[in-house]
Amino acid sequence: MTRPDETSNPSERTLSEVDGLAVDLLIEHGFDLDSAIRANPTSADRLRAAHTLFTNLDAYEAEPVDDSLVDATMARIAREDEAVRDRMRFDNTTQPSRGGGHWNDFIGLACAGILLLAVGVPIASWVRGRNADARCGENMRLLGSGLASYVTDHSHMPIAAGFAPDLSSLGSWSQYRGGKHLVALTDGQYCETGCLACGNDETGEGYAYQVPHSTAHYTWQNGVRAPAIADRNPVIDLHRRGQQIGTLIMNSPEHGGRGQNVLFTDGSVEFLGSPIVVIPACSLLPSHTENIWLPMDRGQSEDGLDHPADWIGIDIFLIQ
Repeated sequence: MTRPDETSNPSERTLSEVDGLAVDLLIEHGFDLDSAIRANPTSADRLRAAHTLFTNLDAYEAEPVDDSLVDATMARIAREDEAVRDRMRFDNTTQPSRGGGHWNDFIGLACAGILLLAVGVPIASWVRGRNADARCGENMRLLGSGLASYVTDHSHMPIAAGFAPDLSSLGSWSQYRGGKHLVALTDGQYCETGCLACGNDETGEGYAYQVPHSTAHYTWQNGVRAPAIADRNPVIDLHRRGQQIGTLIMNSPEHGGRGQNVLFTDGSVEFLGSPIVVIPACSLLPSHTENIWLPMDRGQSEDGLDHPADWIGIDIFLIQ
């Protein structure tokens, strides 16, 4: 995003024309970054920058909105609408005067309608989005319960066919399917079939699951709180579609880019506004930050989807 001149008058700071266009395009597409880029590929970099800015703003810690405030606002709008309708009822015995007060009633009705659209629709949309987030989170808690039972019964995390993947034979991470390991949970009746995907997932790929390795099981056995499952990995999504990846810090597409539900190895679920998490210290590693969407290479950096054989297998890497 274009930075304003630090020496300029704050009241005169505005977005550049191209950045303003990127923001308009995001709004037009309901903040769906992929949809906006498909419709305007030449503005991809600007769209990603604008989307990252809004994501960071949305992730800023703030007190949650009280649902009672939403109800009170909608009730007040309803009362105003009813009052306007009462004023619009004409008495048959009264002849309206030319140019009289009924124009004021019409204007009042129009203002109430505008208020309903300007306030009621965004609030209703916000409530629907948060309810979807909560439903996905509850589904993930059920999945976590089944996963914990599986680990207790088998002394290892779910691995398809009982074998760790031979990553050296893969030419790209796009060939790897992490969700296939979670099928062991439904096959063993540790959870229902629907528990393997967020209700917002229309792709059928399901949740992103930690690539199995020795450290992954260690976190379950020794009480280390680390991410194990999350909503779809957006970086691998773009990679598999052959699209350019402009930023490596982005949120899952399941929740409108606001963030992702993440299941931790202690069974808790959090809705995180960023894929960057702090991993607590353990006997294997000191405390450090990680991007849950990226594998750590031999240089201990997370700078992209390197060749699978370059992954050192000691970090958190979630992929569907």
